[in-house]
Amino acid sequence: MKTLDTALDILRLFITSETLSVGDVCLATGLPKSKVSKLLAVFRDQNMLEQDPTTRRYKVGITAFELGSRYPKSSALARDALPVLRRIMESSGLSSTMSVMNGDIVLHLMAVEGPLYAEGHWRVGNRLPAHATSAGKVLLAGLAKQELRGFLDRNPMTPITAATVTDPVVLTDQLEEIRQSGFCVSNGESAPGLVAIAAPVLGGDGKVTAAIGFVLPLDVFDPAKIPAWVAMLQEGGRDLSMKLGAPAYPYGNAPTQPRSASKTLRTA
Repeated sequence: MKTLDTALDILRLFITSETLSVGDVCLATGLPKSKVSKLLAVFRDQNMLEQDPTTRRYKVGITAFELGSRYPKSSALARDALPVLRRIMESSGLSSTMSVMNGDIVLHLMAVEGPLYAEGHWRVGNRLPAHATSAGKVLLAGLAKQELRGFLDRNPMTPITAATVTDPVVLTDQLEEIRQSGFCVSNGESAPGLVAIAAPVLGGDGKVTAAIGFVLPLDVFDPAKIPAWVAMLQEGGRDLSMKLGAPAYPYGNAPTQPRSASKTLRTA
């Protein structure tokens, strides 16, 4: 199994790198060139990776894409989210997204582009630090206190733009506000000129399992529309949460919410 673990570690390097040479992989893993060359050749022969005949560098292959494309079809979360994202895009005209945590990184899992499409870092498959995105902050707000402390200990809050929050105290205060309100607005933290709004999706255990949101260019952002946009997202978040078996959704107009339900995200 050690060889399989090693091979998968090599394949995972391509999540964050468009192309890699044998030497790059050796440097990243500490493995000898002979072993790396053999493993990369196996991936190439199985079309998991492709190799440029001129530069000899490797990149993700079509079989890896085909394998990854099966996830939205087999995941209940992704399958149920698509009509919700499409509906809120049609209601708002804004691009709608769904993001999840993959380890300590926010993964933009799905998107439905609207007519007011904004170029930025919000493409499907993109990965961004949680502290710098509205979706990431919604997901962090759903962590238990001990889990959040561990996250902050492991992850330095590196700035992406001049607007990125880098103070753990400020972030912690923001997360508490998100727990109370059930939404987050982020302005220019992950990309200049880009505004993002997100709301939580709860799983069957009542904990945050995903974040759905809007992405829009700053020049069309109107603060007066925030309540309406948030209402759309929370309605979609509630519908998706109910499909996933959540016992309640304590935000927005929630007729399914018990009177005793807390107005905060469950964090334990």
